[in-house]
Amino acid sequence: MIYLDHNATTCLYPAVLDAMRPYFEGRFGNPASVHAAGRDARRAVEEGRHRVLALFHRQPGDLVFTGSGTEAVLLGMVGAWRGLRSRGGRVVVSSVEHRSGIDAAHMLESEGARVSWVGPDERGSIDPDRVAELLGDDTALVCVQHANNETGVIHPLPEIGARTRAAGARLFVDAVQSAGKIALDPENWSADYVAVAAHKLGGPKGVGALWRRERSPLIPFTPGTAERGLRGGTLNVPAIVGFGVAAKVAVEHLGEQSASLSALRDAFEARVLRTVPSAAVTGSGAERLPNTTHLTFDPEVGSDLVIALDQKGYAVSAGSACTSGSESPSHVLLAMGMNADRARTAVRVSLGRESTREELDGLVSALQAIVEERHTTMGRS
Repeated sequence: MIYLDHNATTCLYPAVLDAMRPYFEGRFGNPASVHAAGRDARRAVEEGRHRVLALFHRQPGDLVFTGSGTEAVLLGMVGAWRGLRSRGGRVVVSSVEHRSGIDAAHMLESEGARVSWVGPDERGSIDPDRVAELLGDDTALVCVQHANNETGVIHPLPEIGARTRAAGARLFVDAVQSAGKIALDPENWSADYVAVAAHKLGGPKGVGALWRRERSPLIPFTPGTAERGLRGGTLNVPAIVGFGVAAKVAVEHLGEQSASLSALRDAFEARVLRTVPSAAVTGSGAERLPNTTHLTFDPEVGSDLVIALDQKGYAVSAGSACTSGSESPSHVLLAMGMNADRARTAVRVSLGRESTREELDGLVSALQAIVEERHTTMGRS
C-alpha cells in the first residue's frame, strides 16, 4: 500500500516511539502523585509541554493537554465562550471548519450562543472583510481554522485577528492540520486560543493541546484537578512525552520539509492537470498547506474514486477522516459553491515526510487509467 493520507494521520517518528516506551514500562508513575515515581512522570510531562510550546515559537501562554485535537477544539471554543459570555452572546464561526468545530458551534447554540456563520470565497479562503461585517459589540469569540483539513487552504489569520481584536472579541484558531507543516504564530494572528494534535505531525493518537494567551478566560467542561484545574482525568504521560518529541522533530525540520513537500506537490498537480481529463485542483490560487492536494473531476467519473484507488494500492481520502462514512458531499466544498455532483468526486492527496516522486507518478497513472476507463464507458452507453 502506498500511503498518501497524512492529513488523516501519520506514522510515529521512530524517536517518538523510543521516547514513549519507558513510560509504558518501568516509569509508569501518575504525575499527580507526590512520591518519586510521580515526580518523575511530572518532569516528563513538563518537558513535553516545553517542547510542544516550541510549535508556538515559545510565546508566553498556557498549554493545556487534552485527549485529542477534537477535545482541544471543544475546550477552545466552548470553554472560551463560557468564560467570555458576559461580554455578549454572539460567536462568529467559519462555515468550512473541521467537523469538530461545526459540532462545537452547535453545542454553543444549545447553550444560548448566537452563532453567525461566515462563508469562504470560491477558492475556499475566509475573507477578513466578511468577518468584520459580522463583528459587533456583542461578539465574544471568532473561530477560524489556520488551514482547512480538506483543501489545505490557509486562511489570512493576521488580517482576521486584527479585525477581531479591534472589535474587542477573542480569536480561537484550529491549527490541528497545520501544526508541524507550517509555522504557528499566535502573536501575529492576534490569537487567544490555538488547538493542536500530536498524531498529525508524527506523534501518537490520543493527545492534543490547547494553547491560550495569558489571562484569556477559559472554563473547563470536564471538571477536575489536572492541568491546573482546566481538565479532569489522569494525564496520558507516554502520549505527552511522544507529542513533545514529535513537536521537537517537526520544529527542527519545518523549513526544509515544507519546501520539499511543496515542490513534490506542485509537480504532482502539474502532471495530473496535464494528463487526467476533467481534473481540477480545489483552492488553486490560494495559499495552501505544502503537502495537500485536493482534486475533483467531472461527475460522470463517479463518487467512488477513493475506493477504486484503494483497490490499486493507493491510500487517499475524499476529505476529513471524521466524515468518511457519509454519502453527503463535503460541507466545505458546498460552502465554496461547488456543485454537489462534482463535490462527490473529491480526492484528497496528502503527503508525508517519506512520500516520493515515484509514488506520485504511480498515483497519476492510476488516476488516469480509472478516469479514462470511465469516460470511455460513459461514451459507449
